[in-house]
Amino acid sequence: MDQSHSSVTITVDNSDPREPIASCERCGKLGTIARATRHSEPPLVLRYCADCWPAAQSELEARQNEEHRQWRLSPDKDTSPPPGWSSASRSWHDVVNFLRVLALPPKGGRAATKQELLSIAAEISATANEMSGAMPSEVRAFLDQYSPPAA
Repeated sequence: MDQSHSSVTITVDNSDPREPIASCERCGKLGTIARATRHSEPPLVLRYCADCWPAAQSELEARQNEEHRQWRLSPDKDTSPPPGWSSASRSWHDVVNFLRVLALPPKGGRAATKQELLSIAAEISATANEMSGAMPSEVRAFLDQYSPPAA
């Protein structure tokens, strides 16, 4: 059986994705809260405002999935995989999506431990003042369940 292996190294930018003087790629609005980076040479960096980020993120994920599907179907086995993407935001939309994934039953792995959930709640609480907009009720409910009581 033929097997192919590839290795990719990606340097992730953990800096604050908010950029008050950048224009949104979709609508042109000044002030962005999200950054998507295609790890190509040179890298492609796209920035989005709070209103445009959820749809843009969905489109970028669909684009990446299609590029990967096309690569897997390529008859040329020497073709390199498409460059990967990473994203960072200060969008509650991403936090809600993360919490929904976290709540799904694990597939072949283990569920998050209580300690891990407490740690996630602490991290969300610590960055809440950096987020764009009001905290959604789903996030508030998670924090109420997993944050230690105030002293």
